[in-house]
Amino acid sequence: MLVHNENIIKYKKILKIVVILFFSGLSLYSQQTDGGYAESYLQRNVGVRPIAMAGAYTAVANEPMGIFYNPAGLSSYTEQAEFSTMYSILEFGRTHSVLSWGQSFFENVGFGAAINNFTTGSFVSRDASGNPLGNMTNWQLSAIAGASYTIDFVSFGIAGKYISHTLSNSDAKANGYGLDLGAIFNVMDLFSFGMSVQNVSGMVFWNGEAEEIAYLPYCIRTGIAMEIGLNDENYQSRSTVTGEVESYYIPPTRYLLLGFDAVLNQYDNNPTFTVGAELVAHEVIAFRGGIALAGDNQGKFSFFPMTYWGFGVSIRPEIKDLPFLKSFDYSISNDKLSKKGISHHVSINIDFK
Repeated sequence: MLVHNENIIKYKKILKIVVILFFSGLSLYSQQTDGGYAESYLQRNVGVRPIAMAGAYTAVANEPMGIFYNPAGLSSYTEQAEFSTMYSILEFGRTHSVLSWGQSFFENVGFGAAINNFTTGSFVSRDASGNPLGNMTNWQLSAIAGASYTIDFVSFGIAGKYISHTLSNSDAKANGYGLDLGAIFNVMDLFSFGMSVQNVSGMVFWNGEAEEIAYLPYCIRTGIAMEIGLNDENYQSRSTVTGEVESYYIPPTRYLLLGFDAVLNQYDNNPTFTVGAELVAHEVIAFRGGIALAGDNQGKFSFFPMTYWGFGVSIRPEIKDLPFLKSFDYSISNDKLSKKGISHHVSINIDFK
């Protein structure tokens, strides 16, 4: 009877994966949780822009923070280095900061790297009898690096991550690793379809007497994204050499970007569907927003569970003395642990053109 139940559970997991791959137009995005499995901070959304879009970023991933969603987006960079930062304003002494970089060195090949640091507030540690042992703090850090290659209409990416976990004022430490794989397809220049698998064979090794091994939960992401140009142009010109009429296309500087994402974490009871949008109505400012349409809410499937939502704005000033400054970004999102249920995120993005 026990074996039969285990087979049913296994088949349910396989069915969830098949549903994600089949219904790729929408993608599953997991409920944001901070406990219950190893290094749960890795499941938090990263990047002010993706956070504002509720994490609907698997098929976008076209700036340095995209390495946390789909390493296949790394080959979308230019030959100039791009840097992006993030600092999250959280309650109870928690901090979350990120620094990421992306750049292309060869034709159709891109590289990226990032450092993701999450720290809990100070807490009192006690022994088995309840006696205080002193204040401690969890220091969690992951370093990720990856590469992507584009051929024709598809990009493939791979990224490896190193994980470090330290408990201050104690001898408890852990180190580990994980592997991310991804792909992005350009579908007839109409939209992009992205998919990635995160934390493949990921695990963390603790240095305790038992030398315990904690396995990172895998995460499967799929999504689509489409850009609607607001001021793109097509025009024709006759060649002065051959005399033939040639067509030219000028990409838009004002556009509406739509993203639909789906992510399945290993221990989710139900999938969560999210939608995000970015509107660049003028070259110097952009507005973003996103929300979970349906998904897991404390173990039950519901519509608009409010497990993921975000709003944000990007200011893109043109400063002659700072030609490398790309934008200042801000976003607000849900935070289950804070008193008001919200968190704030800021970033500075640099592009060395």
